[in-house]
Amino acid sequence: MTKMISKNLSIQKLSSYLRLARTDGIGAIRFHQLLKKYHTPDAALDILPSLLRNKKNSTYFSPPPLSIIIEEIEKTFELQGQFLIHGFDDYPALLTQLDDAPPVLTVLGNAGFLHQQNIAIVGARNASMHGIRIAESLAADLAAHSIGVTSGLARGIDQAAHKGALYTGFTIAAIACGIDIVYPTEHEKLQKQIADKGVIISEFPFGTSPQATHFPRRNRLIAGLCHGCVVIEAALNSGSLITSKLALNYNKPIFAVPGSPLDPRCKGSNNLIRMGAVLTESALDIIPELSPFITNNHKPFKPDLFTDIEPSIATIDKQSMDTIQETTCNSIEDEIIALLSTTPIPIDLIIRHLSYSATEILSTITLLEINNKIIFQHNGYILTS
Repeated sequence: MTKMISKNLSIQKLSSYLRLARTDGIGAIRFHQLLKKYHTPDAALDILPSLLRNKKNSTYFSPPPLSIIIEEIEKTFELQGQFLIHGFDDYPALLTQLDDAPPVLTVLGNAGFLHQQNIAIVGARNASMHGIRIAESLAADLAAHSIGVTSGLARGIDQAAHKGALYTGFTIAAIACGIDIVYPTEHEKLQKQIADKGVIISEFPFGTSPQATHFPRRNRLIAGLCHGCVVIEAALNSGSLITSKLALNYNKPIFAVPGSPLDPRCKGSNNLIRMGAVLTESALDIIPELSPFITNNHKPFKPDLFTDIEPSIATIDKQSMDTIQETTCNSIEDEIIALLSTTPIPIDLIIRHLSYSATEILSTITLLEINNKIIFQHNGYILTS
């Protein structure tokens, strides 16, 4: 059991760190302040009940019962998970540079990947087939160059990036729930593959369901862990742009794949290029930026890049709200249209991507063309009308 936790950290000490981190009202910054002042989690826990949490109603901090923490530890170990504690050598070095670095991380898979070079790939959940192909190809290209891919295990671009990286390398999935929770549910197989061949990381306790307020914290993990951030198909004011904003604040280089100016999903990512992001078509556009001196030599951004985007991770951005409220598309027509853009794509790609029969998809495409919702080209390619 002891091999599943930080080196030289006993179960008793781990319990103390977890009790302090899991106390309501103790966020990352306050956690670090308490340890700095009282030196050990036990000393901080001893003083905690005497500290006012809210002066208005005279409430005090109340650490969770030890039994709850022991149960979390046991369930995490049963799943073959492990804990990484801030201040110990096996904690990801890049995250230690954050003022609000998560006090405790729960990990499923090979934690060693958290110390290797990786690139974040983020973008639209309702991505076009064109965007999905680019994300998957770019991730596989990076993995072939021994560069991992970090993303958020969401639908669309995230999903494609994880899949592409697993072809030839490793991927890191930062999630907004406990490591035992599969979200979205259709990613059960993918999440297991990542746990087997990559690593899943979360700052939330075992059993925690995804909540809208969790996704900005998930985005912070992605931005903090990566050595650079690629954006593919991001609308203006999207959650993906907020992730890139965080990465930029952490002095990471920003990359963006250009998209059609007619596609609203590409407005934000195209704007990133306009403001200084590296125009990206393949891994060869990224690798030269990943030198040991990367924090000093990447191109500066124009100051107005994120003027309309709230930088605080406490903000619940629209994409996060949509993520937690999202259900599957209402119909096969909706799913087909969501995959299309102004860039023509072959029908066989649509057939392979969707979980409907070829007959159903082809008949639906015919109806969509009749209703002037799509354009069918004689070479077997389709695009939005």
